[in-house]
Amino acid sequence: QVEAQLQVVQKLEEKERGLQTTLGAVEKELNLRSQALELHKRKVRTGVLPVPPSQLAEDLRAQGEHVQARLRELRVC
Repeated sequence: QVEAQLQVVQKLEEKERGLQTTLGAVEKELNLRSQALELHKRKVRTGVLPVPPSQLAEDLRAQGEHVQARLRELRVC
């Protein structure tokens, strides 16, 4: 019985390591997307970006929400 419990603990630890790795990747992605958002905001302010600012803002907001939802999901796991 102890051996079986040790195996369960090992599997849970492996799963945790995998989730930590995924969480790190999602956090990096969120950081990169945030940087992209700031860059695009600067471009919009300077008039360099040809995409309508409202469309760009909506697209980036949706992407950010998706990444944040995924991050919350991973943290729950």
